[in-house]
Order: sequence, then structure tokens, then C-alpha cells
Amino acid sequence: MTTGRVARPTVASMMTISPVVITEDEAVSGVAELLADHEISGLPVVDVDGHLVGVISQTDLVRLRGTSLPWAGWHGLLVRDVMSFPARTIDGQASMDEASKQMSEVGVNRLIVVDDRQTPIGVISESDVLREIADACDDC
Repeated sequence: MTTGRVARPTVASMMTISPVVITEDEAVSGVAELLADHEISGLPVVDVDGHLVGVISQTDLVRLRGTSLPWAGWHGLLVRDVMSFPARTIDGQASMDEASKQMSEVGVNRLIVVDDRQTPIGVISESDVLREIADACDDC
């Protein structure tokens, strides 16, 4: 006998896989172009071994631009100087409800999905949550 319950999607089923990442030693000056080229609002930041160390987002760049440091002063700034850390992570098997709750409680727009070695394997963002909500409404 079936109960009529529909399986709820997991983070892994809704996340963007193989996310674009940037290393902590990259120049900040290239981040805006990378975000624009990939039409994304944030990037996982990794160390030389590929382990997650933070996140850099358009919000971080806007905050930097709002300081007294002129654009020309960005020369020499590295991603590690501007990124947000620690990065907020979530397990791929978590529910979308859990992802939404965590994003809301900590005030972030994205969570990084990592493997056992703390290597980014996906990103779940507010737009993914909205897509899941829209898909659920289609089934109503």
C-alpha cells in the first residue's frame, strides 16, 4: 500500500555540481570577472590541496568597494584577504528544508557541499531553493 507521499529532494539532487572554485592565493582583481563570466554570485575558496577554506561573493566585493580603498588599491589583495570564513557547509543527503533553515539562520545565500576530504563537490544556493519550491508548487 502506498501512502501517496512524494520523496522530498535532497541537497545533492538540487545542487550545482562541480562548482567553479578559486584558490585563496588568487588576486581579488579577477574575482568579479570570474563571477560575471559564470553568471554566479559566489565561489568556494580552496587551499593548494583543494580543501575548502572559505567563500568569496559579490557581497564581499561590494563591501570592499564601499571602503576607502580605491579600485587601484586592490592590486596585491588576495582572495584570502577578502573571503568570508569559515565556509558554511552541508551534507548532500540533507533535505532542502534543512538547507533553507541553515541559510536563513546564519544569513548566507549559499552552502558548500563537500566530500569527506572537505573538497567542494557542489553548491546549493537560494536560487536552487526557489527552483525546488517552484517544482513543488507544480505538483500541487
